[in-house]
Amino acid sequence: MHLQDRWKRIIDELSSDRVTSVDELTERMGVSPATIRRDLNELHELGHLLRVRGGAMRAEGKLYTARAGEDRRSDGLQSQPAFSDAVITNAAAKRAIAREALNFVTPGLSMIIDGGTTTWMMASMMADDAYHVLTTSVPILQCLLDRSRVKVTLPGGELFREQRIILNPYEDGILQHFAAARMFIGCQALTRNGLMQTDTLLVQSERRLMERANQVIVLADSSKFDAPASLSVCPLSQIDVVITDDKVSPEALQWLRAHDIEVRVVRAEESAAAA
Repeated sequence: MHLQDRWKRIIDELSSDRVTSVDELTERMGVSPATIRRDLNELHELGHLLRVRGGAMRAEGKLYTARAGEDRRSDGLQSQPAFSDAVITNAAAKRAIAREALNFVTPGLSMIIDGGTTTWMMASMMADDAYHVLTTSVPILQCLLDRSRVKVTLPGGELFREQRIILNPYEDGILQHFAAARMFIGCQALTRNGLMQTDTLLVQSERRLMERANQVIVLADSSKFDAPASLSVCPLSQIDVVITDDKVSPEALQWLRAHDIEVRVVRAEESAAAA
């Protein structure tokens, strides 16, 4: 069973008035207890369920969801899926891409990790080491809180709850004083025209972040290639590395490499995720 399908089925199996145990879910899913515990912990962090001792319960409402009248997102952000929904899509491919990205992380590295579901998976796998991370992502901040050796810097700005990111439309702030060896970034789309988004605030934010990094590494599963998006963050010439999965088309690989981009293709960890 694919990771994405398993997560959806786990959520469907839960009840809001009783605890569904790890043993019950292990039997129903046909996977190991360790896999179920990992799934429950990750789904709890994403607000899809309530983790309790011995199992889980259905959450009455998703965490971090904006209350009525409090959502001030621009039209572009409204068109994007909520973080907790997006993380389930192509989860196995994203996990494999995130694991490959760790090969670019070395002790002492100063880095920018932009908001997104694949970059969040990458951060969740990082060791507790002497890194300096600047991030716009609330979930990335949360998963680094217990890593006492990792120094974390947050830019000022407005919180967008459903996407769980902090955006600042202004030029001032700590970002002007931050220098990173590498930036890890996801995208709404990756096309011949470059890295694409659907919101002007995201475009402004990501352009400023890229200016502070020596190397730009894009984490994009194959569904992002030629996906709909109308706003350019940067041309392909400003991208150094792309990490994607093995469902990417040969044509896409060709135009990436034609721009001297290092491309790393990974195999989605379906079998490992179901073990």
